[in-house]
Amino acid sequence: MANIVWASGLRVTAAWYVVTETDSALRDGQYVKGTILLVLRKRLETIDTARDELAYELAEEVKNQVDLLTGLNKDVKDLYRDENLFEDADLQMAGYAAALRVLTRYCTIDGVSMPHEAMRPRVKGQTTMIDELIAFAVNIANEYLVPDGVDRAVWEKSAGIERFYLKMLDMESKDIHVLSNYQNFAKAFKVQDYGVVMDEVKANHANLKSASQLGKRGMTAAEEFGPTLLRSVLYAVHLLQEDKIKPEDVLHQLRDLVPDYFRERERITALADYVSKKTAKTRPDESSNAMVLRDLVRRERV
Repeated sequence: MANIVWASGLRVTAAWYVVTETDSALRDGQYVKGTILLVLRKRLETIDTARDELAYELAEEVKNQVDLLTGLNKDVKDLYRDENLFEDADLQMAGYAAALRVLTRYCTIDGVSMPHEAMRPRVKGQTTMIDELIAFAVNIANEYLVPDGVDRAVWEKSAGIERFYLKMLDMESKDIHVLSNYQNFAKAFKVQDYGVVMDEVKANHANLKSASQLGKRGMTAAEEFGPTLLRSVLYAVHLLQEDKIKPEDVLHQLRDLVPDYFRERERITALADYVSKKTAKTRPDESSNAMVLRDLVRRERV
């Protein structure tokens, strides 16, 4: 998309994400779940910049955009409504649009003409300067998609599929099950196969697998989700739910699963606490056992 905008001499000034998801029986299969509307204007100036300066500008623009929308959410909630004015998908798209506004404003970056660079023939397997800039901008936008209730230090240490699970758990706690959200955030966090953590993949009824549904499956190092800390936490919650194993034995298994366990205890308690809070309404039993796990780890004698 950025290639086309640059090559055509245009720049992005705004963007909206419109959900077009449907579960109509007239449409079988997986179709387009959302539409992005871009506002483009002629690039009238020839402005140059350097990558180092661009990095700061991208970070600032994305942060300001996301802060603006989250601030409006708070203001509107305080005034006259319970639900958010802008949902997570809107914040995600706003972050991307902010990044594109900055990038496409410039005609030359590090002495390279971006319109000419955009029109160069693509070589399979080659990463272009534009690819690198877009990836950098997307990463910045994604860094501001921290779910409510997750400590930023925990978020920064989380793998892509962990971020996906945490983010979607937050949305499910708000009774939002739009399939396009799962698809968009899976791409945003570069998840290889989000289907492995999905129970239902259906328009307006999508949802994650619970701790008990995940069970012990996919716990190997070869799996994307298997070796992560969050997966170990969910497995420990599953063991507590089974009620066939003593709490101290659950802790013993958790120690075996988590490398450098004692250094990770703070993050384990944070994740267990988050799972407990986000599943309180949807899966009360899982919520209760996640709280038990949190307290077990927190009170454990070292």
